[in-house]
Amino acid sequence: MDIFGFQTIECYPAIYHPELNLVAVSDLHLGLEKSMTSKGSYVPQFQLEEVIDELRDIQEETDAEKILLNGDLKNEFNRSSYSEKQEVRDLLEALQDTYNDVIVVQGNHDNFIEETVEKQGLRLMERFETGEVLFTHGHREIEDIGEFETVVIGHEHPSLSLEDEIGVVERVDCLLYGEADNGTGVIVLPAFSKISNGTRVNETPKSELLSPVLRNSISFRSMKAVAISREAGNFSFPELREIH
Repeated sequence: MDIFGFQTIECYPAIYHPELNLVAVSDLHLGLEKSMTSKGSYVPQFQLEEVIDELRDIQEETDAEKILLNGDLKNEFNRSSYSEKQEVRDLLEALQDTYNDVIVVQGNHDNFIEETVEKQGLRLMERFETGEVLFTHGHREIEDIGEFETVVIGHEHPSLSLEDEIGVVERVDCLLYGEADNGTGVIVLPAFSKISNGTRVNETPKSELLSPVLRNSISFRSMKAVAISREAGNFSFPELREIH
């Protein structure tokens, strides 16, 4: 599916821009398993290996030269543990072996990893601009949003709450897209992490959304969704106001 020059990638919470030859993903939240375990919910540590395998598969499928990590590589907000730094380093090393260029945009959870990123010869950036496209994590207002044709954010971890004919409710990760009030295209990436919580965007009031971009710069209920399931594939939905 083509969205503002980007293509969705079947079964993966990622997008690909053929002209830019770039894959974009967001919200990997490395280290989340250990964080959950420390709080009493044991979760086996598996995410890093699977993330690396999937991002390699995406490169093979798209033949992309570049990958952009659009914020929240790691999970802990107030610190960066040794294990988190190790996972970030291992991820970046694997991606540098797979892609010609690795671009790292800082998210609100990415405190204390600048040195780790720089040791890999990379730079932790607040935002990345290329052509008429802006990539930024989405936890801050974008004052110059009108200067771009398309803005790609993460941060919200959008998902849909869907009920079947017998009343069973299921949560499915989704990508959102629509036009900001000034006409700029806005894409909201789903979290790449399999175990992070998300905002159920068809049930959550606009005032309770995480991203100020979605609260203040767009008619949120008019955005459309693409449900993305690693098992079942991708499914297009109408505007959020029509999804119950």
